Amino acid sequence: MGWPVSLQPILVVYVLTIFHSSPKLIVDVDGRIIAILLGRPEDDDWDEVVADAGCALERARCAGHRVGTFRAKDTEHRRGRFAVLTTGVSFGGGQQCPGNLVNGSKRQKIIDQILQNKSLCRLAGFQSSGMARYAPKLWRYYVDTLSAIFEHHPGLPHLYSNSIFPAATFNLGPAVVADEHADIGNCVRGLCGLMSGGKFDHKNGGHLYLKQVKLVIDFPSGASALIPSAFVDHGNTPIQSDENRFSFTQYAAGGLFRWVKYGFRMAKSLLASVGGAELVASFDGQPGSRWEWVMGLFSKHEELEKDRQTALGSLYI
Repeated sequence: MGWPVSLQPILVVYVLTIFHSSPKLIVDVDGRIIAILLGRPEDDDWDEVVADAGCALERARCAGHRVGTFRAKDTEHRRGRFAVLTTGVSFGGGQQCPGNLVNGSKRQKIIDQILQNKSLCRLAGFQSSGMARYAPKLWRYYVDTLSAIFEHHPGLPHLYSNSIFPAATFNLGPAVVADEHADIGNCVRGLCGLMSGGKFDHKNGGHLYLKQVKLVIDFPSGASALIPSAFVDHGNTPIQSDENRFSFTQYAAGGLFRWVKYGFRMAKSLLASVGGAELVASFDGQPGSRWEWVMGLFSKHEELEKDRQTALGSLYI
């Protein structure tokens, strides 16, 4: 099979397949797990779950077009040319404090219907539990930070009770092929959950590629992955003209973590206070030690068992 033109600049080292087999871990030169190919769970009804989720997103897309809720930027954007809906808690882009992503009443009504879909809830939980299992220290960091956000701002909604991620994007299709991009607003030291669904030949299209990692990955319908989307350029290979594909992503904005670190205030507010510069420096730490701390959030394969016991505590069985 010849690779699409969009992939020619990428040095393909090898192609990974993620079917029903156990998850595959992508590690760096020091053995740290930097991405997780979760694949599909072995649940007998998983195909039905994915199909039901797809139907929910198809209904949402049709409803959005029917009531005219999609703006031009919702159907043609830097990630591709397909309809999207985004919801959840974020911080950045001029916000003065964390808040729910703003959607008009018609759009929010459609999003609320999506969030009621039990199949999408299961998909969300699968990604979150995968992070707890294969990136337990990072998961604990998310839990501690985001729990502080929701406790400090009790009016903020939590999308899914079974998922640690505070925000989600529903890529509605009908033919989702993501252009190469990095999600620079996401937590740079975190992971983003990606799920692929639809009716397409995953051997001939719809692959997930990670540019800097130099991998092109089979990404069949129903599979999920956790990747460092903020600093790894990623996208999909094209699918055939008669195929359909949707996707579902979960993530956390980097600004949320800074908000908590700076004592529930913006950096510029802290800097304007007496001794603020020293406080920011103490919170941020020295560049070398900060890098060491960040890399320490990613578990090594041989330390997973210990990290799970420490990070998950009584939750780990």
